[in-house]
Amino acid sequence: MRSIKTKLIVCFGVLLLVICIGLGLISYNISSNALISNLNENLPQMAQQSAKTVQSRVENQLNALEAIAAEPQISDMNNSWGNKEAILKAEVKRSGHIRMYIADENGDAETTDDTKTNIKDRDYFKKAMAGEKSVSDPTLSKTTNSMVLVYAAPIKNGDKVVGVLAATRDGNALSDMTKDITFGKIGQAFMINKQGTTVAHIDKDLVLKGDNVNENVKKNPNFKPLADIEKKMMNGESGIGEYTHTGVSKYLGYAPVKGTNWSIAITAQGSDVLKGANVLKIWVSVLSVIFIIAGIILVYMLSNSITKNLIEAVKYLSVLTTGDLSGSVSLKGLKNKDETGELSRAIKTMQESIVSMISTVKTNSSEISSHADNLSATSEEMSSSSNNIAVSMQDVAKGASTQAENLVNITTTLNKFGEELGQINNSIKEVDSNAKGINTMSTESNAEMEKLAESMNTLSNSFNDFVSKTTGLGENIDKINEITDLINSIAEQTNLLALNAAIEAARAGEAGKGFSVVAEEIRELAEQTTESSKNISNLIKNVSNDSKVMVKSSEDIKEKLTSQISVVNTAIESFKKIVSGVSNIGSKIKAVNDFTENINDEKSSILEKVEGISAVSEEVSASSEEIAASSEEMNASSEEVAATAHTLASMTDGMNKEVSKFKI
Repeated sequence: MRSIKTKLIVCFGVLLLVICIGLGLISYNISSNALISNLNENLPQMAQQSAKTVQSRVENQLNALEAIAAEPQISDMNNSWGNKEAILKAEVKRSGHIRMYIADENGDAETTDDTKTNIKDRDYFKKAMAGEKSVSDPTLSKTTNSMVLVYAAPIKNGDKVVGVLAATRDGNALSDMTKDITFGKIGQAFMINKQGTTVAHIDKDLVLKGDNVNENVKKNPNFKPLADIEKKMMNGESGIGEYTHTGVSKYLGYAPVKGTNWSIAITAQGSDVLKGANVLKIWVSVLSVIFIIAGIILVYMLSNSITKNLIEAVKYLSVLTTGDLSGSVSLKGLKNKDETGELSRAIKTMQESIVSMISTVKTNSSEISSHADNLSATSEEMSSSSNNIAVSMQDVAKGASTQAENLVNITTTLNKFGEELGQINNSIKEVDSNAKGINTMSTESNAEMEKLAESMNTLSNSFNDFVSKTTGLGENIDKINEITDLINSIAEQTNLLALNAAIEAARAGEAGKGFSVVAEEIRELAEQTTESSKNISNLIKNVSNDSKVMVKSSEDIKEKLTSQISVVNTAIESFKKIVSGVSNIGSKIKAVNDFTENINDEKSSILEKVEGISAVSEEVSASSEEIAASSEEMNASSEEVAATAHTLASMTDGMNKEVSKFKI
């Protein structure tokens, strides 16, 4: 098991290690980013400044050459070479040229070292003839077979270019310029032309070989990142790039050299750029180790202090486990204000509580032992008493059981009597119900007969009115007959008048024809009226005869109605007597029914009381048996209590022996 001290040292050591590593990584990352950011800004500026320096040196040479070419003795192509040679040799000696020479328009040139050559195919000659001063890339000299650099300027006669003045310098001059340009301890500079060929490098063999990055990529694809950057240089761009060469990370700042077809580049190795960050990393590592060691020492001292107090507490607890409670916790531990102090104070409180508890247990165990003896004696007395109670209650249970059986028999007899009485009561209720039904039907029949009598009287009165109206109808028919006779008389007179009119119209001749037609129509109408009157008269006679028959029949019906009304009145009186008789029977039946119900109620009351007594007897019997059983159980419990009391006494003796082991 690892100690708390070891755990604290390991935990805090790991924590400090993680913190230091994290801070170191953050610091290194921030410083690296700052250095690279500074490099991205400064390296292109340095390349541009270097390009300006190279440009300035080239322009100085070209300007000096242009000034010489402008001198009359040089610009006059008719002037003898001897005169010109003296001037050029003096300039060669002064400026450090290898040689100088003048070429005519055909490229034929005479040099200061007394040789002749033709430079017609050289680019610098072509540019000079075009009126442009220029400098060539480092090339092999045709005469010396060494690497040279040629500066050329046009010789003008007025505005016309008549020749070219050229000066040859050491081809390593550009490499010497770049040699002086450095970055840090390892960084260096080089220059390439627009074809990607190296024209200046600290390694002059690369210039001599005409090292070209495009050719290098074809042989080794690892040069591609560098080739991509140099393509930008060939295009005349300026900036910065990053590439890896032979496993080394490098940065490249570049800028074009104005006035030439060159571009200068300055390299910076990643380790050189991040040198400051690497130094910071070393310092952070050293400081981290120092802080980790210091932290571990502090944690060791702190954990030692904590564990020392804990060890003292453990030792004291070990003493307590032996039962020795007479000691005390160290005062130093009690005075501590931290968790160890709280632990010491808690142990002291626990000790005091245990001492108090053991004292109480000792006192109580003595009292329990004494009470256990008393309980044993009492339980034995209770056992003897419970036996006597059990015997007595068994006798009571037997008597109560016999009484309960007798009461059950009485209850059975009363139930049979109740059933028979119930049957009588039901029969009386049926009779009473039938009597009430007869009374109701008689009352309803009497009411119906009274309604029938009223209807008969109403019918008689209506029939009398009908007879009276029938008699009046006969009289009216006689009057109608008289009217019909009158109509017949009028029709006959009308017919007579029509005949007279026809006679008169015939007498009148032609003038009375219209009147004759009218008289004819009136006669026909009179005849129709007479015919209708006869028909009406016949009908009235038939109606009159029928009316007389109806009057006679009505008188017969009236007599029969009078007889029926008398019969109905007699029936009404009979129903009234029936209702009266049934009412008297109903009251007597009700009295009998009430009497039987009272008997039944008394029987029920007696039965309830008998059942109550029977139930009480059964309960007494059951209770007696339960008491007897309980007495037996109490007897058994008393014996168990006695045995338990003995056991308790022996246990208290054992507990006293165990408690006596504690030293207070």
